[in-house]
Amino acid sequence: MSQLVLRKVRKSFGRIDVIHGVDLEVRDGEFVVFVGPSGCGKSTLLRMIAGLEPISGGEIAIGDEVVNDIAPADRGIAMVFQSYALYPHKDVYGNMAFALRHAGEDKAVIDKRVRHAADILGLEPLLKRKPKELSGGQRQRVAIGRAIVRDPEIFLFDEPLSNLDAALRVQMRVEILRLHKRLKTTMIYVTHDQVEAMTLADRIVVLRDGRIEQVGTPLELYHHPENRFVAGFIGSPRMNFLPAARDGQGHVTAAGSRPLDLPVEPGSDVVELGIRPEHVGLCAAGEGHLTGEVLVAERLGGETFLHVDLGEPEPFVVRADGSVTQQSGESVGLRLRPESLHVFDGEGRAHPHRERHALIA
Repeated sequence: MSQLVLRKVRKSFGRIDVIHGVDLEVRDGEFVVFVGPSGCGKSTLLRMIAGLEPISGGEIAIGDEVVNDIAPADRGIAMVFQSYALYPHKDVYGNMAFALRHAGEDKAVIDKRVRHAADILGLEPLLKRKPKELSGGQRQRVAIGRAIVRDPEIFLFDEPLSNLDAALRVQMRVEILRLHKRLKTTMIYVTHDQVEAMTLADRIVVLRDGRIEQVGTPLELYHHPENRFVAGFIGSPRMNFLPAARDGQGHVTAAGSRPLDLPVEPGSDVVELGIRPEHVGLCAAGEGHLTGEVLVAERLGGETFLHVDLGEPEPFVVRADGSVTQQSGESVGLRLRPESLHVFDGEGRAHPHRERHALIA
């Protein structure tokens, strides 16, 4: 059983706390992605799970066993790093077999495991090649194969695709997903790329400043963020935000907009509205809820992203059909969908409103 449980896990470097009492349960066979901005603690947390970084407090359990004092090699974990770290003088077979040979494993067992991993990853034709004869994607597959041959309970991936170009990253994401479906092993994956997180994860753990902001499926985080940070971090392009105020009748109005019929819960301290680019409709200037000037029209073929100046520090982004004709410098009206609006208070917490209750139900 490869369930992973973190209980009040902390990490400090001297007087500086970098991980603040993290609690998390990763289920057997689950693919969980740690995501967050640089410096949020995601790689440090992964290294503590692997045993490469000692913890300052709390417990890490794999299955029914607390592994705080167990050496990395004895935790049943295999880790794939951003750097391939292949031995340049060894061929693919030798690189994949190295850890097993070092552990004194039987030659027949080594050969069986290496060839099984090579079959899974499509590396059989490359077993006699040296790393310098491989592409970046092939080298990363060898690094993953080196982890597979150890038959671990848990795979840990630390930004393994960061060194690849955009096309290879997409290809390798597909291969990693296929690998997970085939092996059905628990996998924990660290990335700063939220698109990568959305496409890979069964559940995403969003981290900021050494704390968990929210845990959920990709669509839970996308449609129901618990706070402004998660709302702005998950999604590409990011969510639009507008200053807002709550009137005496409990309705909300965004800065510069026509009144929105958006009743909120009594006592809500509303200071901001959020809406995703695909939930905004285009209309003639002067109609809809907002009017602004198109700054840039990004035409990508099947869709167009309009960056609209509403007088706020950040442009307002609209995802539209690829056939829209609006050009830079034109005035355009924007229609907001009330049921798709997110309401945030002064502390950045999300507040439900009645339309959203109906949507969730």
